[in-house]
Amino acid sequence: MSYTVPEGKLYDLSMIHEIAHGNQDFVNKMMQLFIDTMPPALFELRQHYNDKNWASLGAVAHKIKPSIDTMGIELLREDIRAVEKYGKEAINLEMIPELLDKVEAVVNKIIDELKSAL
Repeated sequence: MSYTVPEGKLYDLSMIHEIAHGNQDFVNKMMQLFIDTMPPALFELRQHYNDKNWASLGAVAHKIKPSIDTMGIELLREDIRAVEKYGKEAINLEMIPELLDKVEAVVNKIIDELKSAL
């Protein structure tokens, strides 16, 4: 099953702009950091799911949660928290694949948009 990403802007850089105080280099670095760090993190999420390593799945979700929040990705705000909770507590495991599909689809679309913006 695959998630259909909605049209429109999926992220909001206003928090980063606020922190940057007009420093566009900083904003660009944060965008590049997201582009560089998220694909390996998504791979780890999927790997831990496939290995049924729930604690590690929850830990990786916890690790990427600040990136999702800082990039203003409201669409995934609750989903990444659900993956973290379900992994750490080994509950609702049947819901994780759908959540991972959504997280992967949205993050990959945002990465494409950020690459175009840089």
